Amino acid sequence: MPLIVGNLLTVPSAQSFISLADAVAYLEPEAADAGEDTPLGQWITLDSTSQEATLVRASRWLAGSYSWYTLSETCLVRVGHVAARLAAETVGRGIYSGTDTASVVASESVGSISVTYRGGVKADLAGLSLPWLKPALAGLIHSGNVSWLARA
Repeated sequence: MPLIVGNLLTVPSAQSFISLADAVAYLEPEAADAGEDTPLGQWITLDSTSQEATLVRASRWLAGSYSWYTLSETCLVRVGHVAARLAAETVGRGIYSGTDTASVVASESVGSISVTYRGGVKADLAGLSLPWLKPALAGLIHSGNVSWLARA
């Protein structure tokens, strides 16, 4: 069954922000230099069914993890590229799975849930820190107390 591409925020049947062909075209130039032992190189060598599955997981995670501004068609292309990169970066690592983040946690408390990360590190998903993720979405998501103005 083909992947249903669209805006997961407004189209209930959409599965991914980006098609497999567009994701491969976007990532392939960089993957050529990355090497097969990197997550990007591993993603490129996956079979198409596995690649699609990672795109669906990444897209669903993105759609559910942030408070989004209204996305234009141009913005959806950028979100699709972010989903492709996220799919590649998380090959072999779960997006939704619980992960031991003890190595990045400096302190924690239970009442009113407070976590402090070492050296300003923040775990984006399943204990992974992806420093490129929020900057790549700047202007598309509400980020804490800061509101970015998106211009199309």
